[in-house]
Amino acid sequence: MNWQQDRSGEIPRIEPEVEQALKHFKASMDAWSDAALSRPRTATHAAVRPAAAGWRMAASWALGCVVVMGSLAGAVHEIVHRQEMARIAAQKTAQKTAEERTAAPQVTAQPTGVQPVSAQSDKKTPADTMRKVSAAQDSASAQDENLLASVDSDVSRGVPAAMEPLAALMDDNETQ
Repeated sequence: MNWQQDRSGEIPRIEPEVEQALKHFKASMDAWSDAALSRPRTATHAAVRPAAAGWRMAASWALGCVVVMGSLAGAVHEIVHRQEMARIAAQKTAQKTAEERTAAPQVTAQPTGVQPVSAQSDKKTPADTMRKVSAAQDSASAQDENLLASVDSDVSRGVPAAMEPLAALMDDNETQ
C-alpha cells in the first residue's frame, strides 16, 4: 500500500498548495543537511590522556627492553656453551691422540715372535712401529673372533632329529 493510497484503493487528490508546501519543505531539509555536512568542524574538547597512560607507556618500554635483553643474553649463552663444548671435544681428541702415541711404544715393547734384525737396533723406524701395531691389532681382533665363536657355540641349541632336514636347508641358504 502506498502512502498516497487510502484503504479503498483509490489515490486521493492532494491539494496543489499542500503538495507545493511539502516539496519546498523537502528541498529546504536537503539544503540544510548538505550545508551542515559541508561546514568545517572543530573539536569541542581536547583529548586528555589520563595520568596512568604515562605509566603504561613506561612499563611497556621497560618490558620490551627486558625481552630484548633476555633474548640477547640467551643467544650469548648459547654461543659460549657451543664454544665450551667444542673446546672440551678438542681436548678429548688431543688427549686421545696423546694416549695413542704413548700406547704405540708400549704395544711395540711387547715381545713378538720374530723381530727383524737391523744394524740400527737402537733406532726404531716408523714402518717397524706400524707393523707391530697392526700385528697387535690383528691379534686382538683374532681374540675377539674366538671369543664370539665360543659364545655362539655356548648359546646355540641343538636341533631335534625331526628338524635336521630343515636345519640342513638353512645352512645351505646361508652360504649362498
